[in-house]
Amino acid sequence: MNKTIKLPTEHVQPNVQRLTGQRIAVTGGTGMVGSHLVAELLKLGCRVKLFVRPGGGFGQLEKRLQQLQAAQYAAQLECCEVPLNNPLELGEALQNIDVVFNCAARVSFDTDEQEQIIISNTEIATQVALACLENKVGLLVHVSSVATLGSPKPGCDEVTESCELTSLKERSPYSVSKFFAENAVRRAALRGLRTVVVNPSVIIGEGDWNRGSGLLISTLVSKGTPAYPSGVMGYVDVRDVVQAMLLLAVCDGAVGKRFILSGGNLSYKELFTMIAKAVGRRPPLIPVGSGALHTLAHIQKIFGAEQLNDTLIHVAIDQVRYDGSAVCRLTGMHYTPLDETINRVVKQYLQDRADKK
Repeated sequence: MNKTIKLPTEHVQPNVQRLTGQRIAVTGGTGMVGSHLVAELLKLGCRVKLFVRPGGGFGQLEKRLQQLQAAQYAAQLECCEVPLNNPLELGEALQNIDVVFNCAARVSFDTDEQEQIIISNTEIATQVALACLENKVGLLVHVSSVATLGSPKPGCDEVTESCELTSLKERSPYSVSKFFAENAVRRAALRGLRTVVVNPSVIIGEGDWNRGSGLLISTLVSKGTPAYPSGVMGYVDVRDVVQAMLLLAVCDGAVGKRFILSGGNLSYKELFTMIAKAVGRRPPLIPVGSGALHTLAHIQKIFGAEQLNDTLIHVAIDQVRYDGSAVCRLTGMHYTPLDETINRVVKQYLQDRADKK
């Protein structure tokens, strides 16, 4: 569950207003984290340059900015189609940029996309980091994942920033891709680039209801479930992720380090119960073990519906807890209680669904 973080009484929170007027580039700005970040940067008075891949379009960005009360600042936003794997075009786009927030990454647990995920995410991070070096960008804030971290140290029950991943065996392609991507940023840091890496757990927020945690919430709200798997995972509000990124970007003590962003650890029973309560449903009562999940996956394959695979089964039954307190001690930020996050996000999903009718 959520932790109470005690801060030193003399602690002074970094001032994000230091970013006002700076030239900021954001990759992956149409995704959940990126769109929320762009909105906050615009409110701060930053000059924001948003990169999307050619042909990718700007999706629901305009609608998201309206929902986040940032549409009136759109004149400060420059949208560019830039191939992030092309060093020449990327280099040109990053000229005279003060800070880069790299939120771009492909997320997929589809077994048919394993090789593409690893190549794409590694290449994007590598090229962005190198372009920042060559263009003397003041700071790169890179969005990684807790998937790059190792197991808790002996005597500890939570993963911290010092838990290094020692083997990629049995890791998902997404985990491998984020590990390689983070290492590319580390190599650039060794060459003199000022970097900050954030490692969010599962991010919950308003965004695409057809993928990631958005798909989980939309499915549970629309259909419900009487069952729950046995796993435990860390979760964090997308607004907290953005707040942490902004605070760390103006905190000299954050440079060269990585920070787990996790507002609390929940079992799937706890998570599913929160979502059920948010829509007035009965909480799930039936525990489902790995054997039942593997049987379901086999049946789905027989009928050509590969929604559940070994990677997702591992995620569903694994019990991993994360300690996200380091960023709180350094910056003074506080995490949003996860039940508040769930209630807000479910409300937005219901509103978005109603607007489509």
